[in-house]
Amino acid sequence: MNEDKKADRKCKRFAARLLSSKGIICSSYARPSIVLCNVGQATGLSKDDIVNLLYNTPSVKLKKFIAEKGESHSFLTFNSENEAETFFQKYNGRKCINDTILYMCYIDDVPNTEVICPHKNPEGLQIIEDFISVDEEKDLIELFDWEEIDASLKNRQVRHFGYEFRYGSNDVDLSSPLPQKIPQECDILWTRLKKYGFAIDPPDQLTINKYAPGHGIPSHVDRHSPFGPMILSLSLGSSVVMDWRRHSGMNVPIVVPARSLLVMEGAARYDWQHGIQPRTWDPIIEHRTLQDNHVKVITSDTTNRGTRISLTFRWTRSGECNCLYKTLCDVSTESTNDLDDNVASNLEELHVHQVYEQISKHFSSTRHTAWPKVVEFLREVPAGSVLLDLGAGNGKNILNRGDILQIAGERSCGLVSECRSRTCGIPAADCVRLDLLEPCIRDGCADVIICIAVIHHFSTQTRRSQAVATIARLLRPGGRALITVWAKDQAKSNYLCKKKEIPLHTNTTVKVGDLTLPVHENRTQFQHKDLLVPWKLRGAKDNKLSEKPESTLLRFYHVFEEGELDTLCRMSNLVVEKSFYEEGNWCVVCIKTA
Repeated sequence: MNEDKKADRKCKRFAARLLSSKGIICSSYARPSIVLCNVGQATGLSKDDIVNLLYNTPSVKLKKFIAEKGESHSFLTFNSENEAETFFQKYNGRKCINDTILYMCYIDDVPNTEVICPHKNPEGLQIIEDFISVDEEKDLIELFDWEEIDASLKNRQVRHFGYEFRYGSNDVDLSSPLPQKIPQECDILWTRLKKYGFAIDPPDQLTINKYAPGHGIPSHVDRHSPFGPMILSLSLGSSVVMDWRRHSGMNVPIVVPARSLLVMEGAARYDWQHGIQPRTWDPIIEHRTLQDNHVKVITSDTTNRGTRISLTFRWTRSGECNCLYKTLCDVSTESTNDLDDNVASNLEELHVHQVYEQISKHFSSTRHTAWPKVVEFLREVPAGSVLLDLGAGNGKNILNRGDILQIAGERSCGLVSECRSRTCGIPAADCVRLDLLEPCIRDGCADVIICIAVIHHFSTQTRRSQAVATIARLLRPGGRALITVWAKDQAKSNYLCKKKEIPLHTNTTVKVGDLTLPVHENRTQFQHKDLLVPWKLRGAKDNKLSEKPESTLLRFYHVFEEGELDTLCRMSNLVVEKSFYEEGNWCVVCIKTA
């Protein structure tokens, strides 16, 4: 009896917390529904744990079980008050689940967590269930499962056949075929597809993704121009819920069973993005008829994921895409490379130079220390060297050394002022105003040059090439340079905000003269190469980020694909000594040989 009183007191304390934080109203009398106050998904509770308890109480039938993600409580609804009371009396205040004492209360209502999805499946998407047999699945898993991997992405393991699929740009390099071709064991798939009305030639590119429970893939569309009008995906090992999103705002969850073949054509191939959320479970999706309409209902029940291996088959192609779906088409994305030089200069004046003049103090307050790779590079600068920092910003990279001559060059007057105040007192260091395209510095004067996060602000290929050529011209023979630019692929950086959804290609654009540029959503994956990136100024009074539209300024960026910066360096007769990816940036260490 003493233990029952303790349990009752603890139940009331738990109930009080729930009442204040979640608005859950507990009852003093038996009700068909019960809240388990101290166990839920956040504590590792699964439906199997409840089923095991019910196994010992055969007279009790569970009507609904709700355990919401991230919550440390859960709900049970029984067929009657008597059944709920039987369960309550047997398990309340007792060690039941993983040696945890259960504390529960009766409640009048449980939350309705069912979500109705009225949207139809994407047009052109077909799921052929049981496309392969259990034995065939086993054989393919043995063929494509592996321990040592060719590459490991943030959320999964991956291998390629035919051509390497390049994440970030979502394409392939047709000039670099792989020695590993698609295994002949896959030939049964093309023969079998003929029975479903698909007369196709064998594909020439295969990507294998191995997903452990908890792994996923961001929403994406395979680029239009490098691949043909059909993409196939065969699922092995475990089912999964795949989320399909359209730029119109439609969101359709689709169950992809194990051994099924996903066929993407038409709108599903070109006009929808698809992805898999990184979680160890998936919601149960039921098909129901509501008010004469067939709809999907996402219930509160969940199912655990297992290890899943997907085989994605593509047909490569060259040339521009001529599809009818232009919203997500890479060919329809406007490029700045064809801009007249005067127009490009005006674009940079408006969306680079003027912006930095306005944000110089705020920008400087966010830049404190040099990046580790910059520090590592500068550590090797020998005494007596001449070091140029081109596009020095607030001068955070200037070394506190008196045995080298350091010149920090910056175009923004505001940042030149910030740089001078920062470098004041450092011997043999000076900060000057210069334009990287017309620096007014003697050729061959520098032993070492750093150009950190600058080249990506030039709006055309010609002007970016001219900027790198300036670096080459200022270096003496044998001199070395470190150049960094923003990468289009941010998947392996801390730039991405985990709480943000991967955006669809944004409909927010800004007209600059005759050019229309997309506006990027900060802390999300880049969807375009030439774009405007918002900078929100802080308020003068409270130093907080302002939400006023006039306090958001737009900086132009050209984000780089892998190898693009290397090509610019080689065009200027610089030898690439080292090329690497570092926290969302492509970086090149190069040397001038003559």
